[in-house]
Amino acid sequence: MSTRPSGRFLYFFGTGVLDQVLLSGANFVAGFMMIRYASDVSYGQFVLAQSAVLLLVSAQAAWLSGPVAAIAPTKTAGLRVQMIGSLGASQTSFLRRMALALLALPLAAYVIGIWSASISLAVAGTILAGWAALQREYRRGVLLIYSRPQAMLGADAVYVAILLLGIALALLLRPAAGPLAIAALSAAGWAGATVAHRMLALEPGWVSGNPGPFWREIRTIGLWSAVGAVIYWLFAQSYNYVLATRLDLTAVTNVNAARLVVMPVFVFMYGINILLTPTAANWLAKFGLPSMLRRLAVLTVLITAIDLMYFAVAWIVRDWLIVDLLHKHIGDQDRLLFLWGCVALVFLPREVLQSALYALKRARTMAWIIGLSAAMSLSTMWLGIPRWGAAAVLIGQLAGECALLTGLALLLWRQVLRRRAIS
Repeated sequence: MSTRPSGRFLYFFGTGVLDQVLLSGANFVAGFMMIRYASDVSYGQFVLAQSAVLLLVSAQAAWLSGPVAAIAPTKTAGLRVQMIGSLGASQTSFLRRMALALLALPLAAYVIGIWSASISLAVAGTILAGWAALQREYRRGVLLIYSRPQAMLGADAVYVAILLLGIALALLLRPAAGPLAIAALSAAGWAGATVAHRMLALEPGWVSGNPGPFWREIRTIGLWSAVGAVIYWLFAQSYNYVLATRLDLTAVTNVNAARLVVMPVFVFMYGINILLTPTAANWLAKFGLPSMLRRLAVLTVLITAIDLMYFAVAWIVRDWLIVDLLHKHIGDQDRLLFLWGCVALVFLPREVLQSALYALKRARTMAWIIGLSAAMSLSTMWLGIPRWGAAAVLIGQLAGECALLTGLALLLWRQVLRRRAIS
């Protein structure tokens, strides 16, 4: 048998991993610069903006990018180009109208006197950053559909350069570092989206048409995937808003400063998941369910080993990272770091199980499991703050992740038993 397919897969996956290392490093540096040189309020604003953008990106990935990645490869070349171009044009038109309407909110709040200039600018910047991120992420997904990870790497390199330059400039004007850092996030998103758009315009080109039939085709998969993604965000990212509501922005800074130590693992896994979902679908179609599960298990073991080695090193040098490098004092430091490490280790196999079930098109059942897990997580967070303080949000997140992992494992086992019974 030829090794060329295996070689193509290694190239595709290896370039994707390199891309995520680049993005992970950039996010780490950006967070490090903000937490060390900006005020707690500015850093808190930046973190809240990132969380909101991540929610939007996750929802779009479930509603649009994921279903397109699953369906487009089954189309003929001409129909694939038309599908991608039509949906892209439809997305651009919708986002333009929505963003312009939402920008009236911070303007009105400032004029009426409800929000200060800093808050209004931060909210406006977050809206623009979300708009840019959604445009950029769709085009990144299209590059992966066309198996062009090197082009995606080039576009992301531009994104990283603009982001880090913008953060550095924001910190030179420290009193307004929060809104300016969010503006840098927006500018980087637009730069990355523009480069990816031009690459796709050259090859294979943007062909527009009636998006209606394509929206109807992806609706079945996308609806429940989007519901699950939004619900998952409630306990995976809303901890920042729980802390800001129940405690203060200093608590947000403390928890995220501890997260910064293990953030490369999370960003790496978010990126791997982009590659994992289409890969799992291809393995299922080509080799069947048992082979897909074995391959995913091997991949999980390898990535877990890498994560554990990173955690070991990070734990040993934690005082140097936080005190000497970040110049921060984190209350309850060791407990927060330990809890973040536990969350990350549960997060990994849960992502793998989720990709397998997505390939099996079990989005609706997964949405119900995610909903129950989110309820457990948020309840633990809210009720636990008086007893555990800021650590309660991580205890709640860990409880939700464990419940979700258990539910997904049981659902996948049912699918295995069902297929064995049929065969």
